[in-house]
Amino acid sequence: MTKFLLILILGIANLQSQTIKGTVSDSIGTVPFANVLIKSNNNVIKEYTSTNEKGIFKILLKENKDSLYLELNSFTHEPKTIALKDYKEINNEVIINVFLQQRVTNLKEVIIKKKASIVQKKDTLEYNPDSFKDGTEKVVEDLLKKLPGIKVEDNGEIKYKGKTIKKMLLDGDDLFDVNYTIGSKNINIDMIDKVQGIEHYEENNLLKGIRDSDDVALNLVLKKGETDISGNSTFGYGIKERYYGIITGILINKKIKGFGITSYNNVGQNNTPYDFSSEIISLESLKNKKINSKSLLNQGDFNSFLENDFHRFNNNFYTSLNTLNKVFEKSSFKLNAGFYKDNLTRINQNSSTIILENETFEVNEFNNLNKEPRLYDIQIHFSNKEKNTFHWEYLGKLNHSTTDFNNLSSNNGYIQNNLVNSNNFNLNQTLNSTYKLSENKAFVSSLLFSKSKSPQSLTTDPPTIINDANSLIAQKQNSEFQKDFYSLNLSLLGNKGYFKYAVHTNYYQISNSLKSELLNLENESLGNSFENNTFYNIKNFNVNPVLVYNKEKYSLKIGLNALYNKVNYNDESTSELNKDYFITPNITAVYRFNNNSNTSFNYSFNQILPQEDNVFSGIIQTSYRGFISNEISLEYLKTYSYNLSYNYNNFFSLTQFIITLNHNYRPNKYFFNTVINENITVSNQYFDNIESKDYGITISGEKYYHPFRTTFQFNSTMNLAFDNNIVNNSEIREIKSETFSLNFTARRSFNKIINFENKTYYLNSDFEVINENSKNNFQTLTNQTKLTYKSKNYINASVIGNFVAPDLKSSNNYFFLDTEVNYTPNNKKITYSLTGKNLTNNKIFTTTNVSDFSTNQSSHNLIERYVMLKITFGF
Repeated sequence: MTKFLLILILGIANLQSQTIKGTVSDSIGTVPFANVLIKSNNNVIKEYTSTNEKGIFKILLKENKDSLYLELNSFTHEPKTIALKDYKEINNEVIINVFLQQRVTNLKEVIIKKKASIVQKKDTLEYNPDSFKDGTEKVVEDLLKKLPGIKVEDNGEIKYKGKTIKKMLLDGDDLFDVNYTIGSKNINIDMIDKVQGIEHYEENNLLKGIRDSDDVALNLVLKKGETDISGNSTFGYGIKERYYGIITGILINKKIKGFGITSYNNVGQNNTPYDFSSEIISLESLKNKKINSKSLLNQGDFNSFLENDFHRFNNNFYTSLNTLNKVFEKSSFKLNAGFYKDNLTRINQNSSTIILENETFEVNEFNNLNKEPRLYDIQIHFSNKEKNTFHWEYLGKLNHSTTDFNNLSSNNGYIQNNLVNSNNFNLNQTLNSTYKLSENKAFVSSLLFSKSKSPQSLTTDPPTIINDANSLIAQKQNSEFQKDFYSLNLSLLGNKGYFKYAVHTNYYQISNSLKSELLNLENESLGNSFENNTFYNIKNFNVNPVLVYNKEKYSLKIGLNALYNKVNYNDESTSELNKDYFITPNITAVYRFNNNSNTSFNYSFNQILPQEDNVFSGIIQTSYRGFISNEISLEYLKTYSYNLSYNYNNFFSLTQFIITLNHNYRPNKYFFNTVINENITVSNQYFDNIESKDYGITISGEKYYHPFRTTFQFNSTMNLAFDNNIVNNSEIREIKSETFSLNFTARRSFNKIINFENKTYYLNSDFEVINENSKNNFQTLTNQTKLTYKSKNYINASVIGNFVAPDLKSSNNYFFLDTEVNYTPNNKKITYSLTGKNLTNNKIFTTTNVSDFSTNQSSHNLIERYVMLKITFGF
């Protein structure tokens, strides 16, 4: 009996000392805090524990393991049950390591009351506009200026993560092409549900995964149903006969997508993709710069340091219709048509002190300007994508503009009436095709034809006296450029593993001609020195192989462009024929530290033929006191460019930082030999093998600092340039220029009612003539403060104060005050607005700027104080 009790006690002790232990893991790693259950055959829980933070568990058994089961589960994993009898014990321990599968759960539909500000979806960054609006935004462009990683330039050009966008899409469709500012400047912000920034954008879906695309695009996701017609209208009237009106509408269904706009105003607003009032080049002009003819005669200076609505005296009418129709299942027809006219006026005064080594004198000018541009623009685009391996498209564009410009000028007391008439005609046609050879290869072709001309005339009354002896008197200048452009591009693209490659071949032919003559009072030419009849033709064939290696952290792109040029130049006294063959490289290397940061380096060497405005020798009068000419050379302009940058983008913490270093070295270039006196300025452009170079650094960033509920943005540039020129027959002057600029913005939301934004801009420019020991300096400062009040119910109000110090060396400073109050009743379909502009009633704005040989003081009139009542309603 005693022996039996001893065996029983030892057996019970042995059972109690049995231990089950192990580790629970999944595809990612160990699973902490998972449930560990010991159950009997009838599903009764006998023991319970959980894994620790390292996924380890340990549990003591009080019954025989052969009748027990181990069950493991967690909220995020599928449960798993194990029979303990299948495992052997060693030294009273049973070791079981368990692998769990991730749980897949079908959730019921839920309503999310607050959207995330930014969501990352592969190469697409999705912005929630409501997280960035303060209530003062009217159109898409106003919103884009506040989104992290997006920048809007003065000409409406949009950049995403530092790159110019390829397209601005509307619900995934390219409705506007290069003239996307029609949409960004006019689509009402209330129509937008989301804004998507797309990296590695490929508009040709047959080339996705084949072509190495570094393009970026924006997609505007609209608030809509399956079929939707919506729009907005704003009408305003203010004291001193100020008008504002705009009607926009969007139509969207499965077959048709369209956007239309009609606008008129005389308060300085420009709702169009065109700009006839400044030197800012439109996006379309930038794109077609190579294929459209140029204009030479000056059509007035309407530029200003201030924003348009302070100084742009206009009567602007614009209407545009943009439609995209799905004509077949996978084919579409797009039509873009626009008409623009304006009447621009301005009064300018300018006083310049010319300081040279041996003389100093003044030039005083007064200009009463009037400019009437008219423009017709139509584009058709048919895209056929019916076949899975072959796509083709046709694009045709016609653009015609006329401009009548009148300037009543006083040039050092000599009063003239100057009339300039300009006509520009551009016709472009393109046929593109893509054939997908396999999953990894494709063949692309493009055929382009363009024809353009730009006749101009300048008439001065009384005529311009050119020389001191009064023997040369000019009354009328005629000038006409014509250009024909033909181009054929063939490309083979493919990929293999980490490599992508392309072989591009291109043939193009440019035919340029210029006819000009300067006439006297008897409508006779002033002589051969004032005439041009030139023909400048270029035939180019080039082969450009490109190889791209891309693997996780590293990317390398190498391109070698082999070019053959045949150049013919003829005028009445000269005939030249040049044939050249050369190679230009382009290398880009990228290293990615992680998903948020990378550094890149680019090197390129270019050789560029002179443009058509570099190859005429006869003198052309461009304005009442301006004349230009060239010493003809067909030498190539050479440029070595180096660029090193570091990018950090973490949009979830609303942090962005970019630093870029660049250097350009030119062993030759065109220089100006300028002759200036009290009556005229003559600039002769010539080519010389004298080097010039520049260095630059740009630092920009953005950071949201949560404790202050404030977003900080800054952009700073510093440039150092070494150049040369000749003024009034001097020796070659060595010019050193240094420029530093800083933009700093702080934007804070104090709470849901009041928002605050402050923008500061500072510019410092230094010019030094090294061999003359002459220096000039210029500094300017502006500061804009905006305070916005937004009630939960009906009222939205803003006050904007602009302080402008155009020259920190003088006390001539300005303060502008603007305000707007918006009232929206309960139905939210109508908004009443009261706007006050230039309430401090500044009437004249004066600026000072410097160059290496002059100090200039310029002034122009301003739109005087006015108050306007506006009504906005949607439909």
